[in-house]
Amino acid sequence: MENSKVMIVGAGNQGLAMAAYLEINNVECYLYNRTAGHIRKIMETNEIVCSGVLNKRVYVSHVSSKIEDALQKTIVVATPASAHKEVAALLAKHVDSSYTILLSPGKTFGIIDFIYNLRLAGCNEIPIIAECQTTIFASRREGENSVKIYALKNDIPIASTREESLDKVLNKMPECLRMRYKKVNSYIETSFGNIGMILHPIPMLLNFGSIESNRVFKYYTEGITPTIASLIERLDSERLEIAHELGYELESIVDWMMRNYDTNGKGLYEHLQTNKYYQEIVSPVLVCNRYIEEDVPYGLVPMEDTALKLGIKVPVTTEVISFANIIMNCDYRKYGRLCMLDM
Repeated sequence: MENSKVMIVGAGNQGLAMAAYLEINNVECYLYNRTAGHIRKIMETNEIVCSGVLNKRVYVSHVSSKIEDALQKTIVVATPASAHKEVAALLAKHVDSSYTILLSPGKTFGIIDFIYNLRLAGCNEIPIIAECQTTIFASRREGENSVKIYALKNDIPIASTREESLDKVLNKMPECLRMRYKKVNSYIETSFGNIGMILHPIPMLLNFGSIESNRVFKYYTEGITPTIASLIERLDSERLEIAHELGYELESIVDWMMRNYDTNGKGLYEHLQTNKYYQEIVSPVLVCNRYIEEDVPYGLVPMEDTALKLGIKVPVTTEVISFANIIMNCDYRKYGRLCMLDM
């Protein structure tokens, strides 16, 4: 039986979009963010201002920075993967096997990492957990209580550690959310179906000068030139090779874009140019953002580590991580996720 009340962890772009979408569909939301200052305006007004495909002001039932006030049996974790360890530690003392948790998204090995950190924090009865390949929204947070939603996606792959666990998560999920997902057999498919780690880091790294110079440009249609698009496709081919070695035939980034956004063209560059939902998305204002801070350590690093364990050479992946380490003066391999196939 589906739950009509949902806790949403995180009030970034995905958390705000998720809360607004669920409330519009008559689901009572409990929006939680640990930092009160980040949600002060929403706490004062109980309102999220949406633009784009959901163009309205949306009333949010409950907003809190206290986890006890927001806790519900169905939980959607809508934070970046970099916050998953902290979120697991916060939830560990409050949840048990009667709860269901959706990682939206899990990134690479998110579900295994989250279970590990729940146990590490002392949770003895692990909730039923699922992860999705990507979020159901293409969105950007535009202000303290505002979010622009560029597109709503369908057929987002979702998986758990076991099929019966996935069925339980889906059965507890509101119909308006459940209809956006499609079941896949393994978290390997969602982990290596992680398109963000393929699409985000390279354009960021190769457009550093423009971003630091405060030059605003269309991120996908101007920031990704034919040469950059070709490099992204080479990175994508390494992802597909790893998945193949693990026994899974996944869709390419071009096929993913056609399925989600009805694009057309010969290669990635042309598909980006014909993606009507990406036309308005501008470049980030800061070089330190989730396109590197999340997608490198929680996407490319475990992808590279898995390749090493399988004996597969992934030169593009390795160089992208190394370049990110150099330009950000940070060792993403040191604190990023590693291969979790044997855990």
